Amino acid sequence: MTDWSWDYNPSQEYITDGLPVGVVAEVERLATELAALGDEATRIGRPIGREG
Repeated sequence: MTDWSWDYNPSQEYITDGLPVGVVAEVERLATELAALGDEATRIGRPIGREG
């Protein structure tokens, strides 16, 4: 057996390297809003009864 696994957990610095601070802040803001919507996020802007 080896210590290798499927887990991938890069650091925030690795992911955001080279991006402007404003872009990172906007992505974090949007992610927070989507998380707050929860399951309802799949229905935003869709006709009734259509998820996606």
